[in-house]
Amino acid sequence: MYGEQHLSRRELRSCMDLGKALTSELDSNKLFATILGKLSDMIPADIWSLLLLDRDTNRLRFKLSVDLKMEAVKDISIKIGQGIAGQVALSQKPMVVEDVKTSKYFDDQIDRLSGTITQSVMCVPLVFGTRTVGVIEAINPYKTTKKALSLLMFVADYAAIAVENTRQYQYIQSLAIKDNLTGLFNTRYLYQTLGELFNSGKKSGAPFALIFMDLDNFKKVVDTHGHLNGSQAIQEVAGTIRDSLMEPAFGVSYGGDEFVVVLPGYDKRMAIAKAEEIRTLMNKTIYLSIKGISINVSASFGVAAYPEDATNITRLLSIADKAMFNIKDKGKNAVGTMF
Repeated sequence: MYGEQHLSRRELRSCMDLGKALTSELDSNKLFATILGKLSDMIPADIWSLLLLDRDTNRLRFKLSVDLKMEAVKDISIKIGQGIAGQVALSQKPMVVEDVKTSKYFDDQIDRLSGTITQSVMCVPLVFGTRTVGVIEAINPYKTTKKALSLLMFVADYAAIAVENTRQYQYIQSLAIKDNLTGLFNTRYLYQTLGELFNSGKKSGAPFALIFMDLDNFKKVVDTHGHLNGSQAIQEVAGTIRDSLMEPAFGVSYGGDEFVVVLPGYDKRMAIAKAEEIRTLMNKTIYLSIKGISINVSASFGVAAYPEDATNITRLLSIADKAMFNIKDKGKNAVGTMF
């Protein structure tokens, strides 16, 4: 590991004990808090930040920070090669900048958004195998000695393993609750979460709502364009649903061309508006264009809300389902309720 020659036996032992703790932790929130908490104790700095690489976008995102308001940076993503953090992720080499005014890589975007004044930076990559998984960055570290960098790199080696472990664990966990085709949640997760929402609602009175949706005339799409293209269309509709939702709301693949949307905190009026939003977005979207085919896909929507429409799971699902079938009977491509 990097720079062991700069560390005392006691420091090596402390790092190894921390490494064992990190690599045995599978709860990502606890893991990230432990990493930054220990580093801020070992190497004081104005701000410590952990940025992880989003594999879908290949951009760094802030995962956790000590003494930096996450609200200011939660929506920021950094391109590989952009700024000091992006350059470290690209080169997979640590970087110590004593004065950012002299660095050609320094980007003051974060300072402008957060009100931070960066004078110096110490940044190291998290590398698993040959792949960068993130970076750890200290803003205005109190010491930028070789020993401080060695400590940081030693911890970073273990942190990279720990981050990858938690990613793999989360992926395995997701297989049990996610639908393979759409990437939406499955019915197991639906019923589990509805039980939790009902229990919470009984105690707090918090509302929630369901949207049942069924694609209109989808058999015609399959008959015309084949099963593979039908599956692709369902995937793309699932993407439309995801694009319309913000957590804690979520979509469920209910089977075939049926979907359920769960809306914690929504009353019936809000749920009807959300269903209309999804319906409108679907109507504006051209599906299967990546296959060289251009089709429109619509759906029929049924809405039910707790506690307004029902106070048990079976009844709520049944009301939303019946409301959706009423729309089917009346001409499709609309939103309806039973009451």
